[in-house]
Amino acid sequence: MASLKKEFIKTALTGFLIAFLVLFLLYQVITKIVIKEKVSQARSIANTMIYYRHYLSDVSSGVKIINPHISPFALTPAYVTDQVAKDLRKNKFYVKQVSDKYRNPIDKPKTFELKAIEYFKTHKNKKEYFKVFNADKYFNKKHVFYARKLVIEKSCLRCHGVPFKDVPAPLYKKIVKIYGNRAFNYKIGDVRGIISIVFPYDKVLNDAQKIFAIIILIGWIFFLIGLFIFFKIHQNIREDIAKILNHFRHTKDGRYPIMKDKMTFIEFNELKNKINKTFFKIKKYEGMLYYKLNFNSLTTLPNRNKFLESITNKKRVIVLINIDKFKEINFYFGSEIGDELIKEVANRLKKLKKEYNFKLFHLDIDEFGLLFNDKDKNILTKNIEKILQRLEESYKIKDNEIIVRFRVGVSFYKKEYLRADVALDMAKEYKKDIFFAKEEENLNKYEEHLKWLKKIQWALQNNKIVLFYQPIVDKNENIIKYEGLVRLIDEEGKAISPFFFLDVAKKSRLYLEITKRIVSQAVEKIKNENVSISVNLTLEDIDDEKIRKFIFEKISELKDKSLLSIEIVESEDVRENSLVKEFLEKVKNENVAIYIDDFGSGYSNFDYLIKLTPDVVKIDGSLIKNILTDKSSEIIVKTIIIFANEMNIKTVAEFIENKEIFEKLKEMGVDYFQGYYFSPPKPEI
Repeated sequence: MASLKKEFIKTALTGFLIAFLVLFLLYQVITKIVIKEKVSQARSIANTMIYYRHYLSDVSSGVKIINPHISPFALTPAYVTDQVAKDLRKNKFYVKQVSDKYRNPIDKPKTFELKAIEYFKTHKNKKEYFKVFNADKYFNKKHVFYARKLVIEKSCLRCHGVPFKDVPAPLYKKIVKIYGNRAFNYKIGDVRGIISIVFPYDKVLNDAQKIFAIIILIGWIFFLIGLFIFFKIHQNIREDIAKILNHFRHTKDGRYPIMKDKMTFIEFNELKNKINKTFFKIKKYEGMLYYKLNFNSLTTLPNRNKFLESITNKKRVIVLINIDKFKEINFYFGSEIGDELIKEVANRLKKLKKEYNFKLFHLDIDEFGLLFNDKDKNILTKNIEKILQRLEESYKIKDNEIIVRFRVGVSFYKKEYLRADVALDMAKEYKKDIFFAKEEENLNKYEEHLKWLKKIQWALQNNKIVLFYQPIVDKNENIIKYEGLVRLIDEEGKAISPFFFLDVAKKSRLYLEITKRIVSQAVEKIKNENVSISVNLTLEDIDDEKIRKFIFEKISELKDKSLLSIEIVESEDVRENSLVKEFLEKVKNENVAIYIDDFGSGYSNFDYLIKLTPDVVKIDGSLIKNILTDKSSEIIVKTIIIFANEMNIKTVAEFIENKEIFEKLKEMGVDYFQGYYFSPPKPEI
């Protein structure tokens, strides 16, 4: 970035340099003009003398000189020219008629005049010659020399032609007697000599300096006038800028007042109008932004930001109401019906707000916050029950009758949002309608939750959510596939098992980003190393439309899609979810194998395998660990193997810890094996 001071100095110096150069050139031009003017004056004098010579040559033949004291050649052009030149020299103006073949000694040429005569002899078409000479033996100052060519004309032959032919004998004898036998035998057009005019150069300089001074004076006057006008305009510009800057000082603290000051210049007035338009847009967007930040666009209710502002004083009872299994409703009926349902729930709560005296907030898509002033727990409980009763009445939306259940978490004693959130989680976990947070409840586990949340955020920001790979082998211990297992690399470089952070990620909505990372890494590994890899997905992944779309986009990147497998944990929620079945069918159509993970935990439903028709079943590790000592585990594993064989489903035994378990399971007919006996999960294949 340039310095204003340096730029000003540079501009000023450049300006002075250019001004000096312009003035120097101007002075040179003026000097040349003055020289030309002096030459023009000399030309006029020379022409006058030549015209005078012509006149004398015409009339002298008819005039007879009878005065014996006057030269018989007194009326000849040469004689008269010398006399005129003599008178002019009295005025300190050098004028002279000279010839290289002079008769009168006063017409003898100087060296520079001889050069002019020679110049005319070699340049027949030239009539005049001028040059600037420095001081020499003839003139002690610098001077300008002008020469006008004199040529022999017909009238000149009478005195300068061929003797006895052009020059009559009496005249010839008279000339020879006075001047000697010189300057004869000329022909018409020959150079006879020159009219030489010299004027001092200092006169040229004086005239040039006077003109230059006048121009400088006029220029200076115009400069001062321009400077005055410039400063006046500059002052007006500064005033307009000051008005704008002063106006901006009033825009602090989010205030954007309309600018009403009158501007001097049209351009600044246009700028003022644009500023006012911008301020108007800022106010408009500020209002829109405030609304977006503080209100839910679907229900127009105050959102979580407003809710958190309202609970800072901890004087109101916090009640959180959540729509139970809203994702399933949204999937079954569609997002449009789901949005309408949320609006209807919000409308019912708005109508109940005055009746039960609570403040209402829309915290999440399926969660609402209520703030009560009630101090009696029994009265509050009855009011919540009445509210739930009204909310759980059926909803009729576009010819659909929807029955909805709600879960409620209440922070009654310490009135803290975290406690209300914990109570809501407990209501969901224990499947209770209303759950009150206990006054003495220990929140250490939630502090631990926050600690892990920070670790997850750091890991995501620094690309430290990575896959470790554990091989799956056949009966001959040949690796047929790898399972990609997610790990968090902490700031100390330790690999952390998902057991410690995955539940926290699910509650904080960072889980879906983790899913994206592991699926992307698995696909890149397959593309780069041409190996077969399976990745784990959960119900939370499949429930999310964006994740489903993301997974299919990643599958489409693979040339051989069979190298990717998807593992899903078997559970009651998965069994009851029609979306899972639809998703897995689409995945299988892409030639991606489906694995059911942890099958056998909680004595799984075999009907589930019939409905989903997976490619592989992974037998739960709790059964495999006890296979050598627990008869029940052995029977369950054997039953799973027999059923899988009948359904043409391959089996994988996890948690193979030693050779004995490996040999036992081979005998029982398990197809593939996985565990630390073969290899722990490693960061590279």
